[in-house]
Amino acid sequence: MALTRDNWPSRTAVRTSLAAQFALPPLPPPIQDWFAWCRRMGTESLVLEEPNWRDGESGVLTGWGAVDVPGLLAEMEGYRFILNQKASTPEHLVWSDAVDTGKWQSHWVVLQNADGDPLIGNIGRPEVPVLWDWHGSGRWSPQPLFPSLQMLMERIEVYVPPSLPGDDLPTVFYTVHLTDLGEEPLRVLAALKAHPHYNHLAGASLLKLKHQLPLQLLDDSPSVARKDSLVCRFEALGARVKVVERVYRPD
Repeated sequence: MALTRDNWPSRTAVRTSLAAQFALPPLPPPIQDWFAWCRRMGTESLVLEEPNWRDGESGVLTGWGAVDVPGLLAEMEGYRFILNQKASTPEHLVWSDAVDTGKWQSHWVVLQNADGDPLIGNIGRPEVPVLWDWHGSGRWSPQPLFPSLQMLMERIEVYVPPSLPGDDLPTVFYTVHLTDLGEEPLRVLAALKAHPHYNHLAGASLLKLKHQLPLQLLDDSPSVARKDSLVCRFEALGARVKVVERVYRPD
């Protein structure tokens, strides 16, 4: 049975498949500290505000954060490990490894990402320097961000919205839709591939999104940083987005 949107592999299936087929080089101690840190963070919304990270754009993190080796492998789905949709079935996932083509390095692991722009750890060095890169450019040429993984953990913060329901101040919730792909639709579709609503799509299924506008990017969220990040990202690609605000006022 071929893969479809209805039977697309779950994150657990991806973890299991990758762990069965691939192995990582020996992991330096800071990676174990990273696993423990991610466990402590749990489902918190996280943000990295650094002038050299995404050229100063809002850095709301949209990745999962690995807590073990299978999770670390799964974080590289779409970066190092590319699913062959045509050759895969729900019972057997077929992957290509970007290391084989020289597009990815075997000592790079994805630690986190913001709308697909990855934070990359270099496990070939004991301190695990942290790099970053834009996705969608067709090649990976990450640039240095922090000299150690420990520094990244110190700089990431828990994102706290300006106000929440139950506070004295009203809360604004944002819904964001992509309304037009602009003059370079393929660039915009490549960016959509990193969005959690659409990252299961590839090839023809991704191209069909051109005929399904408007596309929801954010649903009724109080995160100003997340809203601004999406708007800046897609408008920079020449697309048009629409933001709808809903104001919640406590009784």
